[in-house]
This record gives sequence, structure tokens and C-alpha cells, in this order.
Amino acid sequence: MNSTEHELAQFYWSADSDECPHTQPDFETEGEAWDAWRERHPSSDDGPICLDAPASICCPACSTEHGDAVPWDRCEGRDHVRPARGITPTPKPEHQQVPVWVGSLECLERECDEYFTDDGNEITSLEKCSHIREETCCSCRRIGPGEYSMEPCPLEAARAPA
Repeated sequence: MNSTEHELAQFYWSADSDECPHTQPDFETEGEAWDAWRERHPSSDDGPICLDAPASICCPACSTEHGDAVPWDRCEGRDHVRPARGITPTPKPEHQQVPVWVGSLECLERECDEYFTDDGNEITSLEKCSHIREETCCSCRRIGPGEYSMEPCPLEAARAPA
């Protein structure tokens, strides 16, 4: 994957971390065991990782930029989709339309310049800045706590006339 793209990717713990359940065999004396170990421990920029020890879903581009793993929900290079006014649907039934706000982290977290006066005082009465779009998405497109994807709902796509 190109590390300049803002796409989600699974990150893994290092093979020498406590999270890796394996013991590294000696490659000189335990050739077959070493080969089997290497299949589950490919190389990365920081050394071998353990495919049996997932760490978290991250953004490779932001992680490269910051020099540390940046969780997908903190990615700075994409629009985030969050429930409008904090309203989330009940867990069931699936396929409810959810009003969402779509915008950058800066805007959704009220750090945009529009939320402040020229003196630096917060404008608490401003519900959302002009950079945030209000849309709807399906509740089945939830990708994490308080975050949705704008991908089309598979049920609605199946119902659509061909």
C-alpha cells in the first residue's frame, strides 16, 4: 500500500513485543521452524511484525507523517462522518437512515476558525461551520464508535432497479 494514501490499514505489533505469542527460532539451527515463523512475521520498516498480534486500524499516511501509529478515527486527511447533533439510532433494527455531518476533524471538533471571534472567544451558539455538510447514511455503515461510512447500503443497492 502506498503510505501517502489516507486509507485504513491493519497495524500489527512487533514480533519482539509482549503481544506476539511466538518464540523466534534460531535461523541457523532451526531452518524449517524459522521458515514457518517468517511466514507469520513479515518484515516492516521497523522490523518483523506478528500477523497474529493485530494492534489497531490506522491510517498509514498520517502514521508516516507523525512517526507513530495514528488510529483511523484520528486521520487528518479525509472527511469524517459523524452523527449530526450526536444523535445515533438504536442498535436494532439495522438499515435506519442516520443524519450525519461530514467534514474534517478540525471542523467536527470545533477547532475551525469559524467557531471563534477575531478575539479568540468561542462562538458557542454556532452549531456547525460552513465546511460541514449535512447528509444521511444507513445505520449499517457504522465503522466505529460515533463514525459512519458514506458507502452505499448493500440492502438499498440490492433493492434498486437495474
